[in-house]
Amino acid sequence: MRRVRTRILFTVFLASTAHAQQRGPLGARDTLSTVVVTATRVPVSTNAPTASTTVLSGEALRAQGISKVSDALRLVPGVQMVQNGPQGSVTSLFLRGGNSNYVTVLVDGVAVNDAGGAFDFGSLSTDNVDRIEVVRGPASVLYGSNAVSGVIQIITRDGRGAAAYTMEAGRGARGAQRGSVGMHGGTSAASYSLLAARQSTDGILPYNNKDVTDVLSAATHLSNGVTDARLSARWSSSLYQYPTEYDGTVADRNAEQVDHRLVVSADVAHRLSRDLLLHLLLGSNEYLPRSNDGPDTPADTLGFYGYVSRSVRTRRTAEARLDYRFADRNTLTVGGEVARDRERTTSLSLSEYGNSPDAFEAARNNSALYAQLLGDASSRLSYSVGARLDQNSSFGTFRTARVSAAWTVNSTTRIRASMGNAFKAPSFYENFATGYVTGNPALRPERSRSSEVGFESVVHDGAVTLRGALFTQQFTDVIQYSGTAPKPGAPNYYNVAAAKADGAELSANWKLTPMSSVTASQSWTDTRTTQAGFDKSAGANYVAGERLIRRPAQSSTVSAEQRWADGSRLQVTAMHVGERADRDFAAYPSTAVSLPAYTRVDASMVLPFKGADASGPQMVVSATNLFNVAYQEVLHFPAPGRLWYLGVRIGR
Repeated sequence: MRRVRTRILFTVFLASTAHAQQRGPLGARDTLSTVVVTATRVPVSTNAPTASTTVLSGEALRAQGISKVSDALRLVPGVQMVQNGPQGSVTSLFLRGGNSNYVTVLVDGVAVNDAGGAFDFGSLSTDNVDRIEVVRGPASVLYGSNAVSGVIQIITRDGRGAAAYTMEAGRGARGAQRGSVGMHGGTSAASYSLLAARQSTDGILPYNNKDVTDVLSAATHLSNGVTDARLSARWSSSLYQYPTEYDGTVADRNAEQVDHRLVVSADVAHRLSRDLLLHLLLGSNEYLPRSNDGPDTPADTLGFYGYVSRSVRTRRTAEARLDYRFADRNTLTVGGEVARDRERTTSLSLSEYGNSPDAFEAARNNSALYAQLLGDASSRLSYSVGARLDQNSSFGTFRTARVSAAWTVNSTTRIRASMGNAFKAPSFYENFATGYVTGNPALRPERSRSSEVGFESVVHDGAVTLRGALFTQQFTDVIQYSGTAPKPGAPNYYNVAAAKADGAELSANWKLTPMSSVTASQSWTDTRTTQAGFDKSAGANYVAGERLIRRPAQSSTVSAEQRWADGSRLQVTAMHVGERADRDFAAYPSTAVSLPAYTRVDASMVLPFKGADASGPQMVVSATNLFNVAYQEVLHFPAPGRLWYLGVRIGR
């Protein structure tokens, strides 16, 4: 019962390292803009070992009319997005078969996940985004809890060059409207970006399905050649009205979710010497979700007829890191981080049996030390070794480590391997829930062990790039909910389940001509519950030997792009998602079901007005689910059918 919106298409361009380039010792251009979130957090040589990484250009996404981060991520290898029906509903991400809370989501270096929980991608837009970096594989060594299957980082645009303005206005199917205005510019010494945007739709259901998202985003980058400072702030507010019950029945005329979020980041890099760089990062994430579901009419007084809740969830972080460059192309990173998570929630249930107020408040502190050594052992062999120690006021001490290596076979081919462990802390609800559900303060973090081998090869004189990976993940101490406590007053959550996810990813990027290209990817994932825990009934969330729900065994995409000299651009994308296991939670106990496979085609086109330059007015046309295919990503919640959008945009 939250939010999410439109979805269109995009061009994926893959990189084995995100914005990594071959260089000598730290120089004048080693600014903060290159030391952002990559798989290693430092700029490294192009043949340095990393996890599988995908970089999405914000400018390319906007050029194709992609307005939501969730829409862009759908075509990344190994990623499965799951939307609970219409635009605005909860949208979850499953990466390499892991749970939806096994991915750390960052906005300008600040984690925006709920404490120990998942992130709803519904209201996260591409407005004012410079790029999105997706790192697949365990990353707890650098990012702590939740980075079990990977990390997704959204980086705000700084702005460069002469002052430029951006504007967009358009309309689409189902009452969709989109508008934005912004400006950006600057020099290497000082740059800025500002943007205000709104997106809305009336939804696909007959009533009470409106969805609105407002965004204010600003960033500035200051540099004097010795010290770089990057400040950013992103405020978003969203309204999602949902008439559906838990079984998908359209019945409620006034239920809604209202969310406000403010993310602030201050990132400073100071060069202590030619080879020594000090980084300081201060971050704040403040999230205020509200649920409103009062009586539908004055006569609505039977059963449980109303519910309201208010929450304040905050995360404050401070981090210091030293990067020491030695022996030309080797870097030692040592860092420390402190963080405080806090949640305060009040709620009121209305029923004919009497009103039931409830209140919940919890907080915990986490401190961590980490170190990473990476570089080149020879002209062909690169390495990376890292370790981390977390000390948490709730679950105590946890250690993680990761090691990787890459071998350059020849000038066109590189192979790599890595292994490591990661963890996910319990959520506040799992730890401290009260009322109908009892939390367990003694829960341990969920744990994982992962390994991966991969390759990258450039053939046909650089026109074709091939990438592939094989991976395996084992998840243990998985927290399971048990509806029947072992004894009266006992908790409902325990570290008793286990699962695994094995798979492969293959992608190809073929540049047919300077103006045309084709990108294709294929992902295979086999997920299984290896230990069911307390609840071994057919209705349990974890059933031994069964697949994990909502994760397809295979998925694939093919995307073709054609550009013309006048700036016109056409993109067509086909996406196939295989059959998935799900559960019918409308039944008690829930029963296992299978969601059929589907294939969806999207298309977009950019048409500059006659005589306009690259930043001049352009017409943007897009169609999602072009052939109006009926499918469900969650049982009982049909996905939107064909959606179209027509708009005019000025600037990039």
